[in-house]
Amino acid sequence: MKKISFYLISFMLLSVLANANNILVTNASISSQNTTNHTALVNFSVSWENSWRTSTNENNYDGGWIFVKFRKNGTTDWRHATLNVTGNTAASGAAITVPADGKGAFIYRSANGIGNVNFAANSIQWNYGVDGILDNETVEILVYGLEMVYIPTGSFQLGSGGTETFGFTDGSSSNPYLVTSNSAINLGTIAGTLNPNGSGAASGTISANFPKGYNAFWVMKYECSQQQYVDFLNNLDLARSNINKTPTIFSGTHPALVAPQPERGIGEIGMNRMAAFADWSGLRPMSELEYEKTCRGYNTPAVPNEYAWGNTTINPVTSLLNDGAADEIVSTPSDANACISGFLAGNRPVRVGMFARSSGSDRTLSGATYYGVMNMSDNLHEICISIANAQGKAIDASIHGDGNLAADGRTDISSWQPFQAFGVRGSSYSNPLSYGRVSDRILNNVFTTTYGSDAVLANYSFRLTRTAP
Repeated sequence: MKKISFYLISFMLLSVLANANNILVTNASISSQNTTNHTALVNFSVSWENSWRTSTNENNYDGGWIFVKFRKNGTTDWRHATLNVTGNTAASGAAITVPADGKGAFIYRSANGIGNVNFAANSIQWNYGVDGILDNETVEILVYGLEMVYIPTGSFQLGSGGTETFGFTDGSSSNPYLVTSNSAINLGTIAGTLNPNGSGAASGTISANFPKGYNAFWVMKYECSQQQYVDFLNNLDLARSNINKTPTIFSGTHPALVAPQPERGIGEIGMNRMAAFADWSGLRPMSELEYEKTCRGYNTPAVPNEYAWGNTTINPVTSLLNDGAADEIVSTPSDANACISGFLAGNRPVRVGMFARSSGSDRTLSGATYYGVMNMSDNLHEICISIANAQGKAIDASIHGDGNLAADGRTDISSWQPFQAFGVRGSSYSNPLSYGRVSDRILNNVFTTTYGSDAVLANYSFRLTRTAP
């Protein structure tokens, strides 16, 4: 933590580590205060591992979602900084895009490449006047980073033509349904309509506003880690933190809660906690249609009963080296690509992205989706917007978190509050292999059919999305 002075503002700066393959935000500083426009630059460096950009095949790239929190001196209430769309500068080799609502910035490679990245000396323009800060006030600032993957616009199939429970089909056939545009999708049992196949009504429509996956979006590369979630809790006031705290995972006291295995996926998450983290970070929940698009990819024929890596080969991990450490890796079997179905001794999640070996890997061995997103079939269940109920189908892809929670510690976005809007996709360290198949929807309505409220289960987690600017 470093305190600096610039003109009439004193800033106390913290760089926040949000680990998952080592995304690291460093060298935060403030410069170029403009007391006429009430703006200043937030400068930072960011690095992460296993980065890429390609204009062939997947035609996508990864990046970081950078957002800033601030609080006035002498207060305990951290607020979300509003960034300007223009006035931002990226390091050499990088590009920065700020969405229209200014709730964060995407930073990513500006040209094709693969390997680790270290983007130094970036700057994003904070419109502190909009956020109610006076030119002579003292504030503290925290800079956060989450690794993301860009999923480009394009057609994709829902359902695989396999034997998955409640798998989507085209009408009453067993064929996959092809999403060809962002237009409304008609539900039904005749050819050319999307059939929910027993989980959701085969009538009505999915509106054009729903996050259907056709339009481009960003998604977290990894499931939320313990460290990312504890950063969230420690940034809240005590009351809001206690509401969102998991029952058993963290040690210490607020605001210095400690994650015992920082890189391990976070469990004990229900839809309320997921929605609160989404609101706080300026992101939104992922839909079950986006889940399938992320796994299967653009214009790629479905493989019956496939897992997220595009085939039916699955090798559950049974033991680890460096168990619980930041460098936790596979021990046996050497070709393990999933933490699933109780095969791992101790029956618990592993380090997010663990199967992405440093060399000699491929999509199957790393357990990666078509777009390079990790652990979509295994480790922890993915809480998703479900189309099984009207509450889920009412969610709008353009609505993202504003960075600030309600007084009760929950999201203040009304469409995210009904538990009936959510279910889970994918399998977990303790659930059957079959649940991990991309098109299996056996739990896509689980909050309504089984739990009836915000279930907090050890194997439930999340990753979040944002509609691309």
